[in-house]
Amino acid sequence: MQTRNVIRYLNRIDRRVLYTLLIIAITIPFFFTIQIRVPISRQTEQLYKVVEALPQNSFVLFGADWSASTRGENRAQSKALLIHLMRKKIHFIILCFDPQAKTLMQEMVTGMQKEYGYTDGVDWANFGYRTDQVNFLKGFGPDIPTTLSMDINGKRVQDLPVMRGIHTAHDITMLINVSGSTTTETYIDYLQGSYNLKMVAAVTSVMIPEMINRLDSGQLVGMMPGLQGAIEYEQKLGYIGKASAASVSASVAHLLIIALILLGNIYTLIEKRMSSSVRGRN
Repeated sequence: MQTRNVIRYLNRIDRRVLYTLLIIAITIPFFFTIQIRVPISRQTEQLYKVVEALPQNSFVLFGADWSASTRGENRAQSKALLIHLMRKKIHFIILCFDPQAKTLMQEMVTGMQKEYGYTDGVDWANFGYRTDQVNFLKGFGPDIPTTLSMDINGKRVQDLPVMRGIHTAHDITMLINVSGSTTTETYIDYLQGSYNLKMVAAVTSVMIPEMINRLDSGQLVGMMPGLQGAIEYEQKLGYIGKASAASVSASVAHLLIIALILLGNIYTLIEKRMSSSVRGRN
């Protein structure tokens, strides 16, 4: 009788109860600082080692080409890379070929700079959104000051301490591109290849297959593959950020789904046995 009552109860569960359980499972992990240890991929390990090997006061061009549509992956990737650069006291400038990236990156770096002792214009600068990536990079490589002209605050390149000694692409120590589009390919074709720059990329999951070829060819010396790459990089840094929190949230949600699937299968087996028993008595 008790088993039949349980079966009747399970059969009457409103699907909204299941959705509520899933929402709770996804949300709760974000309020706890938990990190699930994961294996580090070859691509992420290569990227970490390349950044770690940069001498202090190196100059990095940080190409940020992402928007709200790929924020779930690219924001966590950008922040992890910025933390690594700032820990090592690396000078960098931000260049964007996506209009939203200028603001998103500015908010991110200004929120971090005090913690790491960075100053806008001295240790880093944001040169904002530029159009026509191909023609811009053609001019940028041989004459950086003239092509950039001013940062987003209206300060001239020649007045920014971070730009001292930076004249051509040959003066760039490394190029980083965080992208949710084809800008990585364009950087490779019109800047990395022409000036033999050391380049790494952080890309969304759907871009991984095509970027693996660029990594294997040596055009990229490291790559952060999607959100999983951001999780791995945060683990390398010993930092629990948005990617790690998302990892815990997804893991708890998957466990709940597995538990519900098992419960559904058990319910089906019990129901079949009860039906067979009833038919046998009849």
